[in-house]
Amino acid sequence: MCASKLLRRSGVAVGLVAEMLNWRADVVVQAGVGQRHQEVDVLTEEWPGVRFIGFEPYPLDPKEYNGQLYPSALGCEIGHKTLHVKKRHKDGASLHPFDADVTTKEIPIDVTTLDWFIRQTDNYFLLRKRLLLWLDCEGSELDVLRGAKEFIEYVNVVNVEITAKPPSPKWNDPLAVHYWLVEHGFIRQWIHTQNIASGQFDAIYVRPYLFKPEYCCDPWSKV
Repeated sequence: MCASKLLRRSGVAVGLVAEMLNWRADVVVQAGVGQRHQEVDVLTEEWPGVRFIGFEPYPLDPKEYNGQLYPSALGCEIGHKTLHVKKRHKDGASLHPFDADVTTKEIPIDVTTLDWFIRQTDNYFLLRKRLLLWLDCEGSELDVLRGAKEFIEYVNVVNVEITAKPPSPKWNDPLAVHYWLVEHGFIRQWIHTQNIASGQFDAIYVRPYLFKPEYCCDPWSKV
């Protein structure tokens, strides 16, 4: 598979699963945009008129992102932190330090929460939209969710990258992320875009009214 198709596969998978569920997003909020974000192009083609809102602490030219870009990380509280950037993999930047043998540079960044975001007057429109939360934040997924206790009530679908063999012991426990979403009313519908060597995959969680067991590849999921 060529590189361009590999970069698009997460967006393709989410679009296909949404189609099977007879659902589409009006708004996609991304916790972690990254330097390569082909899922934006894919889903814009799939869902004409969809709006993207992205949070990305590593410097990114707003012209390269087809949406509203916030130059900060998301977490469980508002403040400041250090972003650890791998020398050869900027998309792998994390708020958690890597093992000592990994060469990184450190960048001071701002951190905010999705609950802060939803409380802003200009963002009230989200409360009436079909909302997809996309989590790709290199080990901080649980922190982002803990800062989204109000925001999550308005989310219909979550796509989250899970890493079972993380490059740092500081990363969130994958099971903790799963149980948080289950406890807040989601069911895991599908798993896709797997990287076996690192135990990495994306998982799609949906509200019970969207869940279709005939399209579920997770035997533990149930209504």
